[in-house]
Amino acid sequence: MYKIGDKVIILDYSGKPLDPAVVAEVEDVYGQDRVRLRLPDNACCMEFTNMFEKIDEDKYSDLLHSVRKRERPLAVDLQLDIRKFAGKHPRRRKDEIFNVFNQDKHYVSVLNAYAGRVQMYGEENISERFLYEYKDAKAGLVRTRTFFHELDESIPVPDLNY
Repeated sequence: MYKIGDKVIILDYSGKPLDPAVVAEVEDVYGQDRVRLRLPDNACCMEFTNMFEKIDEDKYSDLLHSVRKRERPLAVDLQLDIRKFAGKHPRRRKDEIFNVFNQDKHYVSVLNAYAGRVQMYGEENISERFLYEYKDAKAGLVRTRTFFHELDESIPVPDLNY
């Protein structure tokens, strides 16, 4: 039986930890077979207890650290490459290019989160709000990549009509 505050690792449908690993904390217990989990991005979800397993505090800290490391902002040297890219296009304001670049990162993050949640929970269990964010991110990614494609034709515009 799980209790509030337990640290868990999410399992895929074959009973193995997801790769990359996803950890969560039990936020509320709704019976012996269902709980509400708080994920590292502060999102919450209802889950059956057979879809995760309890882990100790040390393993949770290590895996949470790797999750935070994956979500960390871009390294300074990559931002310098963006500055060089902006320097090659003097007609556009640098802050405009940085803004579009940050939007692009956000859209890619939402698309990756959607893909991960579909893998974990199945497409039929995705909430309407998150589905709306996913569709908005698809349209936004096409807009941002079109912006960059106009500046440099080597940057492809994705076809996300699936």
